[in-house]
Amino acid sequence: MAFLFVDGLGLSHDPRSALERLNLPTLRALSGGFSQEPFNRPNLAYRVLDARLGVEGLPQSGTGQTTLLTGLNAAQMLGYHQGPHPLSKLQTLLQQDSLQVWATQRGLRVLHANAYRPEYLERVQTSRRNLLSAFGFAARAARLELLPMHHPQALLPAFWPEPEAAGARFARIAQQHDLTFLEYWALDYTAHRMPEKLDERWLELDRFVEGFLNANPTATLVLTADHGNAEEPWHTQHTLNPVPLIVYGALAGKVPAMHSLTDLVPWIKQQFLGSI
Repeated sequence: MAFLFVDGLGLSHDPRSALERLNLPTLRALSGGFSQEPFNRPNLAYRVLDARLGVEGLPQSGTGQTTLLTGLNAAQMLGYHQGPHPLSKLQTLLQQDSLQVWATQRGLRVLHANAYRPEYLERVQTSRRNLLSAFGFAARAARLELLPMHHPQALLPAFWPEPEAAGARFARIAQQHDLTFLEYWALDYTAHRMPEKLDERWLELDRFVEGFLNANPTATLVLTADHGNAEEPWHTQHTLNPVPLIVYGALAGKVPAMHSLTDLVPWIKQQFLGSI
């Protein structure tokens, strides 16, 4: 299974949205034109997930990603949305219940494929506060290696010179593991800091997914997000919009109805329980 997490990808039909303006053929095909209604097709399941989690305020990365990775409503447990990095209470949830920890404890081959700059890894090691996203923190909690740049199994998480080639490489790496994570953070980052560059990131992501699919992988692709943001480029805040879930591959026919970020990980665990 190839888990492609896209930070800040919400759904919108506003004509100003990149989802309406840009030519994104791969993502559009997989999502039924960025539909806000679920559907099933051969080898494809599409769901629309609530990111609000029953808590007032704008969804945030810390609670949204922790919810995605544990199946527990982290925002409801805290009573508020928290981000960007998980603090102590969320860290405890990730150490105890994250998909990465669960999978490694059962002997599955798990890879956190993001490539990190050496100086950043040094800061992570020496800082007194957590600098990692929930995905990075969960990888570390599972004792997975945080890979430096140029590691043979590390993949740049964004800004690919050749997005299709990067997507094909992700497919090849995923076939060597039971569960491979890649965190594409550039969409949310750009929406916050450089919204004028957002179109480039959308087009890059579409081409990356195209490269993955054209490699004809045996690994099922799971693509989802923690909250909306980049779909509304006329401001730099998160949104209340739902997020997509795309499951493409052999496991797509087994995807049940899903409505919330809490629904994904219990289903993923079920898919592996029959093989361990």
